[in-house]
Amino acid sequence: MKKLIFIMVMMISAVCYADSVADVLAQLDKIKSYSADFTQKTELEGFGADTYSGRLYIKSRTKALWDYQKPYRQFYLFDTKMMQFYDSETKQLIKQKLDPTANAFMRLMLSPADMKKDFNVAYNESTGRLTLTPAVKNSGINAITFTVKNGLVTGITTKDQNGNNTSILLTNVKADPEIAESVFSLSVPKDTQIFNQ
Repeated sequence: MKKLIFIMVMMISAVCYADSVADVLAQLDKIKSYSADFTQKTELEGFGADTYSGRLYIKSRTKALWDYQKPYRQFYLFDTKMMQFYDSETKQLIKQKLDPTANAFMRLMLSPADMKKDFNVAYNESTGRLTLTPAVKNSGINAITFTVKNGLVTGITTKDQNGNNTSILLTNVKADPEIAESVFSLSVPKDTQIFNQ
């Protein structure tokens, strides 16, 4: 579930030269696609840290892929109607229908400028940090902070209400790259269990 939170907010990973929250959100709304490599470190209270890495692809308003390659293959694939989660360790693929009007990620993917419906958004130009705090209490997360360098989001940190921390380093970030449709056409092994929800 924590990974889904990061996918939801990854629409922020775009060119962000701006003086205000309104400017940042307006620029996000113009981005058509982007890609990045990522390294994610998750520290769970009482369980230590895990490190993951992979690649992210987003076509604004249509599709998003969070593709984990290490330590083992996983992916989250979103379109406007469905989320698919694959885990190679459990050999399971979960397909879940999404309601764009009820799902914060879908609203964000369809219209980044509408994120203020779900988050209180603050931008600190001097530090290059964009901070989102949930508009609804007890959402499971305290805050999400984006680090912006040279006009690109290069890092994301989150802290949840249980004291768990996640940090994501983005490298090779590209705004508006050409992304082939085949990137979003993923296959899984034949022995994979498929669950439709």
